[in-house]
Amino acid sequence: MASPSRISGAHAILLSIHLCVSGDVSSLPQLQAQYSRWLPTERLLRIILTFLPESCPPQTYAPIVESLVDAGHINATTAEIDTSAVSHLTDTIAKKRVRKVRLLPLRHPNDEDTDDSTDLLTQFLIHRAHRIDSETALQSLILDLLVPFYPRSPILRTWLISSLLPLLRLNYEYYPSQDETFSLEILESMDNSIAINVLLSMTGDTKTSMDLVQNLRGLVGAWMYGSNRTKRRKLNEAAQRNTLALPEDDITPKTNAGVGWQQVNEWLLARSLVDHESAVNAFTNWDGPEDVDLGGYAEEDPSLTGDELKDLRMRYGQTGLAVVYANADVSAAALEGSIKVLARIASFLDLEQSLLLKTDDAELPSVVYDSEQISSTSRISLMQNALLTTTNPLTRPSASSISFLSAVCVSLQVLSELGHPMPCRTAANLCLHNNLDTQLLEMRTVVQSVVRQSKAGRDWGKVRQQLLWLRDWDAQHTSQEDNFRPAYHGIFWRVDREVIEAEILKALLEVREYQLAVDIYLGSNSTLSSLKVEEAVKETIYTAYDNASNGNRTRGGMKRAYEILQAFQPHFPDSLALKQINALIAATHSLSFYSLTLQHGVPFQPVSIRVHSDPLSLVEKVLEQNPKSYTKVDDLLAIGRNLVAAGFSPQLSDHHESSISESLSEKDATLTAERRIMSLAINSALASHDFGTAYSYILTRLTPTSSPKTPDTTVTDDITWRTVYAAGRYRPPPSNNSTPPSTQSQITHLTQRMELLSLAIILVPSDHPDPLPEILGAWRRCDEELSNLRTQESLEEDIWDTKGDLTSSLTMHSLPGGFGPADSSEQDALETRQHHARRARAHASHHRLNHEEAPMGLFEVARGAALALQKNAFPLRAAASATSKTASPASSFPQPHHNGFTPSAAASSSHTRTDSAVSAENYEPGGTPSDRVRKRDVVSNMVTDGLVSGLGWVLGAQPVNRS
Repeated sequence: MASPSRISGAHAILLSIHLCVSGDVSSLPQLQAQYSRWLPTERLLRIILTFLPESCPPQTYAPIVESLVDAGHINATTAEIDTSAVSHLTDTIAKKRVRKVRLLPLRHPNDEDTDDSTDLLTQFLIHRAHRIDSETALQSLILDLLVPFYPRSPILRTWLISSLLPLLRLNYEYYPSQDETFSLEILESMDNSIAINVLLSMTGDTKTSMDLVQNLRGLVGAWMYGSNRTKRRKLNEAAQRNTLALPEDDITPKTNAGVGWQQVNEWLLARSLVDHESAVNAFTNWDGPEDVDLGGYAEEDPSLTGDELKDLRMRYGQTGLAVVYANADVSAAALEGSIKVLARIASFLDLEQSLLLKTDDAELPSVVYDSEQISSTSRISLMQNALLTTTNPLTRPSASSISFLSAVCVSLQVLSELGHPMPCRTAANLCLHNNLDTQLLEMRTVVQSVVRQSKAGRDWGKVRQQLLWLRDWDAQHTSQEDNFRPAYHGIFWRVDREVIEAEILKALLEVREYQLAVDIYLGSNSTLSSLKVEEAVKETIYTAYDNASNGNRTRGGMKRAYEILQAFQPHFPDSLALKQINALIAATHSLSFYSLTLQHGVPFQPVSIRVHSDPLSLVEKVLEQNPKSYTKVDDLLAIGRNLVAAGFSPQLSDHHESSISESLSEKDATLTAERRIMSLAINSALASHDFGTAYSYILTRLTPTSSPKTPDTTVTDDITWRTVYAAGRYRPPPSNNSTPPSTQSQITHLTQRMELLSLAIILVPSDHPDPLPEILGAWRRCDEELSNLRTQESLEEDIWDTKGDLTSSLTMHSLPGGFGPADSSEQDALETRQHHARRARAHASHHRLNHEEAPMGLFEVARGAALALQKNAFPLRAAASATSKTASPASSFPQPHHNGFTPSAAASSSHTRTDSAVSAENYEPGGTPSDRVRKRDVVSNMVTDGLVSGLGWVLGAQPVNRS
């Protein structure tokens, strides 16, 4: 073995390289001591850095490195160094090989923190760490390398904590099962924003609730320890130049650490929007920037001052409040998490005295806070990018912000209990920035949610207290005067308490809590006036009525409306509105028994009455769609009367655009409705070819009342005469039977028609005489047809009598004991008797036509009309009354029946004309006037006097000599 003194400096350099390559560096200090000129510490460290295998355990060379750095040189010893590896080389070859050696720089290219060129150890260790990571990825060896040296260098300590420690935890401790591992090169190339996002987002692949907390403490906390490193600052500045950012102001953190932790706050806020549970867990288990795990290599970040720590605490607390406001999840778990965050922040910042929370059994709190700052906010204050602004009074931790958010959270609890969950941001906006209409609409929505989800046994007294608390945040509801109440006190604070009480009353009625509603709102301590209660009751009834699908008051919505009416009408006996509702329900209930379909096949619903421009027209549809329904005229009339009583004004006619004025008396409106319904029923009967029923209705229901006093009405009757005229024009359809109707039945039908036409003449309004010529023309045609039928009847009677006489004569002569054909005297006597009989019949017929049934002149028509009126119990006027006073009591008119007609009138209409003819023969014009003659003369003279000036001028006729 050769002595080292026999080798040159070039050989010494080559020998040191050989020792490093072989992994035996124990002789390097002795070699440096002998060849210090050729092997200075920096060069020797570079040789170790370049040629010592990175997989060598740091324990084998760390003490050698430390001794090289500390001692500078070691005194020569007697120990021999093996130089056989280089001794065979000549000096020329050795120098040539040395010149070819390329050593790594002691300072790593990415290491910008070790500016001190004398700090050779720090430069070597950081570069060695990078070499180990890049060549072997054995990052645990790096920690073994640095642990003996980090106390000596703050730069090395910072690098160990902020770069190596997060890397080791990420790859080996927290997530060792990941397919790919992070390297030092990658981690140190990140700016704060990227690193925070990467380190915290690692929790997305796990389900452990504490993952985010451990990453905040162990990864981000350690990373933020190196926020002041030169390389980190340069990366952050480059990132800010490449992003669009708002101008900095006095609220922007001044330190690099403050900026980094603010980015952590922003990440937490953004994370809460997608994973609220993990964010809640972070705030309830992590104490912010001070709560970091530095692995025992340092206690705290020495770069943070007391003021900076206080600012970081406030910003962290503000982030917690922002997370509560930004939570859009309305589930019970999410709300409970928000309340936990709020309570944690209040405790963290020593603001627990301002916290107002409610447990399940606790009473609702009375909220008191300084609203001056809160009232200065705008809608922008609740936007996500403004929640973390330090000037935002809603999220900047203070007694007022904690109290206000507490009240909002309790409101959310109440709303959730009422079945109407709401996001925190929405509730805050509703309280602070929405107008009266929006608050009122939302409040009504809440009440409807309660009603919709109502269950049996629910405490509606408690519900009322909760709804009132939502308005004023006052447990005792003592704030009666809005002028003395602080602004923004309750989420429905703009809505008057009376309005809320009215909505609660409606809700009680809708859930059938009638007795409770009466006790609360009709008692001596009621907060609602009687007028407000009545209005709420009316509105609730109409709502139930309009939502009903069937008109029967024992089913569905109609049943509810009727129950509410029955419960409250006794308390409002003089209420016109409730009386109208009662009539409306009665009419609707009656209509429900008929089949009724509206346009386009839509079935009838109660609301159809309320929205219809002319509800009485529904009666017409009933008559059209229900055969024989005209026979139930009393039921239809009751429907019409109830519709009028319900406040609907009847139109005069479907063909008239004008309607009854709203100021029309109920009596006149009812009379008009009755006339119209009777008209519809009569027309329906005629359409069904039931002339008898129509005729009976006219005689018994449409004739003027028999009362001497004319009805006090301001409505022109344009319905009755049209109905009577339509019935007078009716012709029966051709019979399908082989046997044609008898002449007598045709005469009876024509007589009834002429009677109706005569009545129509009388009923035509005096201010509307235009239809008279048409009616008279129809009457004349009927008269001509009747004359023809009378002639035909007379011929038939003659034929029948002749046939009967001939048959009688033949029979007499054919009987046993007969004397043969009659002689001429007997034959003459027979013909004479037959001639007298024909003259008697002709005279009777002529007398009947002249005196009762067939007036030929225009004034005779009027006389006939008057006679028809007499037969149907028309009232006598003053002239008739004066005439009747001279007659015997037996000659007076029959008194009218209670329904406006005399039973004798109906009976007289069914008598045959033969009876009338016999009566006419018994009373000749020159004889003593009888009771029948006196009544006829009186009525005829009365009508003639009235028509001379009324319709005579229209017809252009001259009256006959009345003497």
